[in-house]
Amino acid sequence: MADRPRDVGAQTSGAIRLYALYRIAFSLLFLSLLLSGAGRDLFAALHLPMYASGTYLFAAGSALFLLHALARGFVLGEAAFFAHLLLDVAALGIIISAGGGLASGFALPMVITTACAAVVLRTRLGLLLAAIASLTLLTQEAALGLRGGEPNLFAAGLLGALLFAVAVGIGQLNNRLRDARRQQALQADETARLEQLNERIIQRMRTGLMVINRSGQIELINQAAVSLLGGHQSQRPLAPRQLLSVIPELNQLYQRWKIYPWLQPPVFHAAGNEVQPSFAPLEQEGGGRSLIFLEDNRAQAQRAQQLKLASLGKLTAGIAHEIRNPLGAVSHAAQLLRETCALDTQTGRLTEIIITHTDRINDIVENVLKLSRQQPAQGSRFELQSWVREFARDLEALPDAGATLEIDTGAPATIEFDATHLQQVLVNLLDNALRHSEQHCGVRWARIRTDTDPDNGRPWLEVQDRGAGITAVQRERLFEPFFTTSHNGTGLGLYISRELCEMNHATLECREGSAAQGEEPTGACFRIGFAHPHRRIEPHSK
Repeated sequence: MADRPRDVGAQTSGAIRLYALYRIAFSLLFLSLLLSGAGRDLFAALHLPMYASGTYLFAAGSALFLLHALARGFVLGEAAFFAHLLLDVAALGIIISAGGGLASGFALPMVITTACAAVVLRTRLGLLLAAIASLTLLTQEAALGLRGGEPNLFAAGLLGALLFAVAVGIGQLNNRLRDARRQQALQADETARLEQLNERIIQRMRTGLMVINRSGQIELINQAAVSLLGGHQSQRPLAPRQLLSVIPELNQLYQRWKIYPWLQPPVFHAAGNEVQPSFAPLEQEGGGRSLIFLEDNRAQAQRAQQLKLASLGKLTAGIAHEIRNPLGAVSHAAQLLRETCALDTQTGRLTEIIITHTDRINDIVENVLKLSRQQPAQGSRFELQSWVREFARDLEALPDAGATLEIDTGAPATIEFDATHLQQVLVNLLDNALRHSEQHCGVRWARIRTDTDPDNGRPWLEVQDRGAGITAVQRERLFEPFFTTSHNGTGLGLYISRELCEMNHATLECREGSAAQGEEPTGACFRIGFAHPHRRIEPHSK
């Protein structure tokens, strides 16, 4: 049989409490029989002095045990508890002998003492106590015969066998209960470890995850969801036990889903992020809790961008062969024809039209090829304002007569972007701004501004012009490929610029023209919203 630990654990404190009550109750019973004189009337063979000695010893041991147990919070060591039980056996042996042997009925507490030893102590100690109690019973019966009484050794032997049976039976049962408690504790520890592991996995997921109960209260939210929804901001904290209504846009979509669960929820904007939500019931049988998944729409757009570029690469291979070769022949023939004709003749003017439009077609093909050949963004972190000032110095060194470029940089901000891509985007935006400013007011002018959005901490860069502005109809199609308001444009500059921004987890949008203090708003303004370098959510790798 397996031995138990040498210290009595807290799980046995209940048994010790019950044993303390049992001892107090029997102490009062023995004392009442002694002090009232009822013991002599009930037991004719009662030896009063011996009974008094045993009763006072049992009462003193009970009081000492109670004080000791209270001081230790009913958690006793095995040695101390075994010593108390031996004192009980000795006192009960004296009382049994004083009452005339087993016939007095005072031997019943021996069974209770042995049972308590089997519950609290190790199996070996329980059997040892049962052996000591059995020997005590046999000894007092033998002593009774020596005093001229009528000993009942057979009854003493049967009672001793009963004590051993109680010790073995309760010990076996207690071992099983102990093993069951150990297994339960191991399972509880394993469950706690799994819960901790699940919590870590949930918190490290790149997909935002929320659990909402029936009353619309947040029960769980991971860090990805907090970042996407802007919950890191002090004015809009997000944590469990808060209501989903702190995010009105998401709460509105959640309430709509509860009524029309088959509708696909649209993308919404939160803290400068484009968030795609999806909803699912967590409990099928009316539990009321729901799961909300939040995806960074820019990451999805980047994956779509990669697929789009792969398809575009295959298309441009055919374009290069099927269009550029015959186009080159047409352009070359037109140039030869122009050399033989005067420009003021009708043939000369038609030749110029041919050359102009073949050059435009060639530009379109070149832009498409350039887009399809774009390498994945090789993002690096750098300080935006310093980079813009260096970029402006490089532009000033170029021979661009009459161009005015104003630079307005705010507080320093660090971004993560492919510097080559950012240069290409900024060149496209500045080329548009200078051209539209010249067409509208006769001055090649553009302004570059940088700062940080106070609401979400994202850096931004704006390019503004003094052109005629952009109408609402034009704004809807502004970033579509091949859409242009210029007779000489290809319609791919803004499209390519936005694609490059999305490849770098940034956004490109057209805004109303802003103005410095004392100036009237004019023209158009294009803003690049950079991803926060410390809160960016990467797409899942394949």
